[in-house]
Amino acid sequence: SEWGGAQKYIYDLANGLDKNKYIIEVGVGGGEERNWLKNLQSKGIKIWRLKHVVREINLWHDFLSSFELYALLCKSKPDIVHLNSSKIGSTGAVISWIYKKTKNKELKIIYTVHGFVFLEPLPILRKKFYLWSERISGSFKDKIICVSEHDKIIGLNSHIANHQKFITIHNGIDLDESDFLSKNEAIKKLSGKIFHKIKNKKIIGTLANLYSTKGLEYLIRAAKKLTHQNPALIFIVIGEGMMRKSLEQKIQQLNLANKFFLPGYLPKAFRYLKAFDIFCLSSIKEGFPYTLIEALAAGLPIVTTRVGGVIEIVEPDVNGLVVPPQRPNELAKALQKILSNKNLQEKFNKNNLKKIKKFNLQGMIKKTEEVYSN
Repeated sequence: SEWGGAQKYIYDLANGLDKNKYIIEVGVGGGEERNWLKNLQSKGIKIWRLKHVVREINLWHDFLSSFELYALLCKSKPDIVHLNSSKIGSTGAVISWIYKKTKNKELKIIYTVHGFVFLEPLPILRKKFYLWSERISGSFKDKIICVSEHDKIIGLNSHIANHQKFITIHNGIDLDESDFLSKNEAIKKLSGKIFHKIKNKKIIGTLANLYSTKGLEYLIRAAKKLTHQNPALIFIVIGEGMMRKSLEQKIQQLNLANKFFLPGYLPKAFRYLKAFDIFCLSSIKEGFPYTLIEALAAGLPIVTTRVGGVIEIVEPDVNGLVVPPQRPNELAKALQKILSNKNLQEKFNKNNLKKIKKFNLQGMIKKTEEVYSN
């Protein structure tokens, strides 16, 4: 239930689908309560709580979640099951197929890949477990939506399913609702969140859950190098997660307490983007990150790692700079290149405001409805 890319995808679909054609219900696993669920409920969308659906592998909870999912299907009686995230994508596909056969019901089983979990930095046995989970469950799915061509190619090369099952639909955002705060207002509000004056500072920022896949430890190491060269430079990461303590320790070890800030979870975090001078994505693994699309809409220069479908959003040297993941020195060099080149900043700003038109929410919803109806 914590807010992230998959949750935004579900939220936007649930809000955007034609209510004259679809009755929408959302099943959600454990985690801290967030406003996005309350907002869906306020719009008449039923929310099913699944207490045994958890993020990490847990044999007891995973076993019980199968019965929980089957019970949910019996209550909801859906015509379409749309699965999101790797774990529920596997167990949900199998349980949905069992429900379909035992109840002799027409049921379409659809799965959206938000980046394959077997690409994450995990022990080899866990990687193999997730890979085989995807392969086995692939036969139970009617359609697999990939949010990037990169994921589609990975899925095909990994023999997850045959090519007829795969379709690429890029994530999109509603540009009419991208109500960014002005630069001054965003800076003022962020100053209050981190208890530090940031006016007249250069700010490199990102929006990211504090997970290992976001590669934030490499951004911290890049920050050490850059803040030494640029005394007026600070870093801000808006988001929350299980790595907070270890990241705070790293920040302290490198004497960056007044240079690198973690203000935590902020509702509608994208609204603060214009406070940043550069947006930096340091991830080790991604699908098709919304945060990059939002950074395009804000007209920010971007530095990103070459992971997932990122290259389909940021074209190197056209609307941003792209570096290999887990390379803090390369990250620092790319950030410094933009910081020291006003013409490059203006070029990326202009090109990003053009590029964003390609990733609109209405197009994403229309293509998804075509998958539902075909």
